[in-house]
Parts: sequence; C-alpha cells; structure tokens
Amino acid sequence: MTKVGFVGAGRMGMPMIERIAAAGMDLTVFVRRAEMAATVAAAGIDLAGSVEELAAVAEVLCVCTFDDAQLREVAFGASGVGGALAALRPGAVLVNHTTGSPALVEELAAGAPSGVGVVDAPVSGTADQIRGGVLTVLVGATAEHLEKVRPVLASYASTILHVGGVGDAQRIKLVNNLVFTVHLQVAALACELGRSLDVQPDVLAGALRHCSGTSLPFSMLEQIPLNALIDGVRPFLAKDTSVIRDVARDLGVDLGSLGDLADWVDGVPSDPPSTPS
Repeated sequence: MTKVGFVGAGRMGMPMIERIAAAGMDLTVFVRRAEMAATVAAAGIDLAGSVEELAAVAEVLCVCTFDDAQLREVAFGASGVGGALAALRPGAVLVNHTTGSPALVEELAAGAPSGVGVVDAPVSGTADQIRGGVLTVLVGATAEHLEKVRPVLASYASTILHVGGVGDAQRIKLVNNLVFTVHLQVAALACELGRSLDVQPDVLAGALRHCSGTSLPFSMLEQIPLNALIDGVRPFLAKDTSVIRDVARDLGVDLGSLGDLADWVDGVPSDPPSTPS
C-alpha cells in the first residue's frame, strides 16, 4: 500500500485528509496547530512530528497550504535548509495543491533530489465538493508521476485533468480564478440592479441558472447569500489575482479588461483563512 503523507489540514486540506483516510490508505499527517492535531488524532489518523519526518517515509506527499510563502517553508524549510523536498526518498512524489506562482512549482521540480517527482496540482472546487469526492484537479506532470498519485487524487476528485507539464496547471488555474473573480463582480452588480428593480437575488439567481446569463457565482447564490459568498472567497481570489498580475508583469503580458474588472478584489488578505497545519 502506498504510504501517503499530507501537510496542510486547513479548510480544503482537512476534507482531503478525511477522504484519503476513508479510502483506507496508509496515511500520516503533519499538523502544526494543537487544536487541529487533536481533530486529526481523534479521527484515528497518524501524526508525524515534523515535515521532514513525514517526508522521509512518504511515497506520495500532498501539500495544501494557503500561499507561496507557506509552500516554500514546507518544501525548503523555514530558513531555506531542510524541508520536505530534501527529505523525500527516490521514487517519492510531492503533490502541490497550493495555487500560486508557476515559477515556484517549477523551482520545486528543479530542486527535487534525483528520483523524486513533483506534481503541479491546483484544485477547483469547494470543501463540500471535496467531501463529496467531486473535486476537479488540474495536473501538470509527467504521465508516470500522474499515474503514481492518481489513486490518492481520485479519493477526493472526480475530474483529474492532465493539462501539461509542471507549471502549466498553475497558469491555467490562475486564469480560471481571474475569470471567476470577474464573474463574481458581475453577479454582485446584477444583484444590485435586480434589487433596484424589486427582484430578490435568490430569485434572480434561480432564473439566470436556466438562461444564457448564468455563471457559477449565480448558481452558488441560490444557496449562499452574496455577502457570505464574497467574504468566503475574497481572501483566496485576492491572493490569486495578485499572483497572476505578477506573472503577467514578468512576462510583459497585459491582462486587459479582465484585469480591470478584477480590481475590486485586489489587496493582500491580512488574516489568511488557513495556515500551514
């Protein structure tokens, strides 16, 4: 049985951990926060004492942190010495679920020890979709590395899209999140217009779901109030739009009207919704 390690028991990571454990896999988790460690232990899941200890025994190591800074700390160590990447054994594969800079995941692949693979695997979906096993995972990796980690991904994802090599999945995910940011702003503006016309947002969303003006935010508004939806996703979208602006600037690419329409979400979140656990 493949030995699976997991780092990042946050909003998205914890339901992944639960799905991997429910699939009967040999799972060990590194958790930094005491309260989350208690939750993981109560679920009967083994805990590692450090990231390096976990990586040393893992054949597949999944990392699901909030941003690049946290991913870099896990992979390379807090001071740039040690970390998970150096501790992985030949034949092991690191799966990065963090959405962030394509350059960083490419750096991980370039810095991996001989025989260690890196799978670029940002996800699209919600915690509830993870719990239901219907998450979408974009994969940038060699076919060999994808097949090695596929059983783990399949425990919480129903759609696994192989989109190219390491870094390609990040580029696609960043564009996706920029488009989602724009769609969310359009939904907010439409709800504001609807109210001025005496149409309630949930009624508007329910109608547009069957019409050409629909989008994912409108579908979500049938279950989640607009303000709650925006508050829930804004820290993630603010982080991701900041990353794609940096990527575009470095490549001399103009984001055009998509970038202008996403301005409403700009700003670095002062309190990230999850930290390395």
